Amino acid sequence: MKKRFYIAGLILASSLSMGQDKVVKLEESVITSENTETTIADIPKNITVLTGEEITQRGAKTVAEALKLVSSVIVKEMGGADAAFDIRGQGPTAKSNVIVLVDGAPINSIDLSGYQTSNIPVDNIERIEVIPSGGSVLYGDGAVGGTINIVTKAPENKKNYGSLNSEIGSYGLKKQQITYGTKIGEKLLVEVDYLKKEKDGYRDYSKDDLQSFGFRSRYKLNDGELKFKYNYSKNDFKAPGALTKDEVNEDRTQSNPNAWRIDGKTEKNNFVGDYLYNINSDLEFKLLGRYAHENYSSNGSNYKTEVKYLKPQLKYSYLDENYVVFGGDIYQGETRDFAYGNGKSEKNSLGGFIINSSTIEKFRFTQGYRRQNIEYKGDRFVTRKFKEDAIELTGSYLYSDSGSTYVSYTKGFRAPNTDEINAWAGEFNPQKTETYEIGVKDFVGNTYISTSVFYIETENEIFYGVNKNDEFNKNRNLDGTSKRKGIEFSLEHYFDKLTISESITYMKTEFKEGKDIPGIPNIKGVLNFNYKFNEKLSMNNSWEYYGKSYDSNDEANEREKIDSYLLSGLTFVYDFQDGLVINAGINNLFNEKYYDYVGYSSYSKTRNYYPAPERNYYIGFKYSF
Repeated sequence: MKKRFYIAGLILASSLSMGQDKVVKLEESVITSENTETTIADIPKNITVLTGEEITQRGAKTVAEALKLVSSVIVKEMGGADAAFDIRGQGPTAKSNVIVLVDGAPINSIDLSGYQTSNIPVDNIERIEVIPSGGSVLYGDGAVGGTINIVTKAPENKKNYGSLNSEIGSYGLKKQQITYGTKIGEKLLVEVDYLKKEKDGYRDYSKDDLQSFGFRSRYKLNDGELKFKYNYSKNDFKAPGALTKDEVNEDRTQSNPNAWRIDGKTEKNNFVGDYLYNINSDLEFKLLGRYAHENYSSNGSNYKTEVKYLKPQLKYSYLDENYVVFGGDIYQGETRDFAYGNGKSEKNSLGGFIINSSTIEKFRFTQGYRRQNIEYKGDRFVTRKFKEDAIELTGSYLYSDSGSTYVSYTKGFRAPNTDEINAWAGEFNPQKTETYEIGVKDFVGNTYISTSVFYIETENEIFYGVNKNDEFNKNRNLDGTSKRKGIEFSLEHYFDKLTISESITYMKTEFKEGKDIPGIPNIKGVLNFNYKFNEKLSMNNSWEYYGKSYDSNDEANEREKIDSYLLSGLTFVYDFQDGLVINAGINNLFNEKYYDYVGYSSYSKTRNYYPAPERNYYIGFKYSF
């Protein structure tokens, strides 16, 4: 019944054609795969942008919850672990195939801890940009699935301002956040915030307590600006582990004490500096630097990770709407595992790139090339060095004032992370991916339209599964070619008080003698209604549909598929327009029984289930001055 309602909603929304003209979507500013600000209309990719207002209206409390509302992204969560983002069917190793940025700085670690977005306060987010299959030239290693850029709010040009945010909800949710900003002199803007969040979780033996402190500054120069950001976060968490099917049927909220459960802590310091200097009207210099230090302890394990990143870049505009960008990046990552005799793992890289964009009347062409040297050192594996290339070629044609079509070819690569190498079968090599894409963007009447067709081939795909002796799970390079092909289709309709958006991604994956890649539904659809009753009260109703898929360890496609499911959420926002905003909502409105993750144990020969939350509620307020 709910599935039929979702499909009917898509048809209804698509058939609506009357309303006011609005081209805001095409004109939204984004940071492109050339690391320069432009608009959605100018990017030859099927980009999705979620604004901070949309994130609030849809009731998302984390970056992961916000990205569930993008049809090209599958959010993978497993028993309380930090979420992984799968773009265009990357499968079980999705966390290492997508680069996540915060204000243009990659936050991916050198190990399986990935990007850890749960410590980013959503109230600090200006927008989130999702670029499928984008960023291999600019960022290199790990961007084969695409890039996700989280743009945070900059300090405001005000003498005194701030906000107080509080929220309570199901599963013991309690959150408080305070923000204060000021202007010092005529050039320096400063902002600080403190967040405390406590949550017990849906299942027994679950906990997610977070404290964070943030400092942001912006100093205006005569010919540019200097930004500095610091964030400290501390997270205490528990994860209940997997259940068998019988245990799920008995009580899906329980935690099996004999299963692998996690009781851990993380403590992280993150520093980012961003310098922009306009040398003259045609030449721009950027320098981006990041340093991160993290301590992680769990179940007797004790890790320390350190990451250093430096990216200089020059942009030269040589003709009207023509420019070339060239630069490089240095990455140094080190992890120490004190549970194994101070085992040390390093991954270092040095890369250089050049991107040229030229416009000839209504045609725009982009060419990009990267060369990256990667070196691994470790106490538990042999030192290895690789030299890898990335290429990007695009062409777009502006056939009207609002419409454009494009073609794109991208060649990218992804090298193993250090945790993968420490559990590897055979010799390890980087995987190489080629992506072909054709797309169209336009604004017709009151409707924004974006659609693309893509085809992806991957050699030496890095995969985690049962080794050749069928004894235990290991990481390895797959033989042969993996293939992914699909279509993405998005519409957004604007009316006087109502905005309706719908998107659907259909995908066919293939690897290992024609088998489907496990853990990937062949279809995901998102439908969203936002209605403003008046200037103060608005309502948002979202729907997410996920098709069937094989469990994440079913390489042979021999077990029954996981059922499809449909989720819905409802949010109300009331703005008193005097600084006070109240919001309340319901997640999983129809109490769907589904799973964050389903795998298979090669030891017990049974499926592992991680049940997802049932219907839950929240209410909160935010006062700004």
